[in-house]
Amino acid sequence: MRTLRFILLIVTIYFFGLSANIVAQHKPDPRGAFIRSMILPGWGHYYVDKENWNRGKVHFGTEAVFIASYAGLLRRASHLEERYVTLASLKAGVQIDHRSRAFRLAIGNYSSLEEYNDFQLRSRNWNRLLEESNENNWNWQNEGDRIRYNQLRTDRDRVQNQLPGILGLMAVNRVVSALSAYHRARSHENLPSVYLMPVIYDRESAGAIAHIEIRF
Repeated sequence: MRTLRFILLIVTIYFFGLSANIVAQHKPDPRGAFIRSMILPGWGHYYVDKENWNRGKVHFGTEAVFIASYAGLLRRASHLEERYVTLASLKAGVQIDHRSRAFRLAIGNYSSLEEYNDFQLRSRNWNRLLEESNENNWNWQNEGDRIRYNQLRTDRDRVQNQLPGILGLMAVNRVVSALSAYHRARSHENLPSVYLMPVIYDRESAGAIAHIEIRF
């Protein structure tokens, strides 16, 4: 009977000590927090402390706004491009879906292919002459349509040029979030580590000691 109580005591002490050690040693890895926030802002803060990651929520919300803004601008640019491509097809009689930027600019700056080539000849820009073919031939029905085409194309370029700025802000948000999560994880390293281990003096007696280690 005494042997059974002795075994039960040892088993209880061992498992209690193991549980206490696991809980005490569960400290977030600063590098893991940093990498998580670089992947998704706010994730590192959630990893460090699921109960208190308000700072992470700010970074996460900011990222959501940036993503929505980027998607909205991309959709806006695509819509504007579709409009001026359609306008060129209907009012100038030329398809520019897969044409170069230089060709699209020429259509907006000159009323017809004939006018464009005439200007290049007078300016001695021989390398800029366009072949007189059906795919290159355009002729605006009126000046208002050409002006409208230019306005739509300019608006599209303006919107398109905002996209790199949004990507830059997303990168900054990731870096700031990652550094903050790293710092938060480092602060957890100063928590005390608790170990509970059994100490057996002899077969007739057993005990347990608690070892507390504080790292700074």
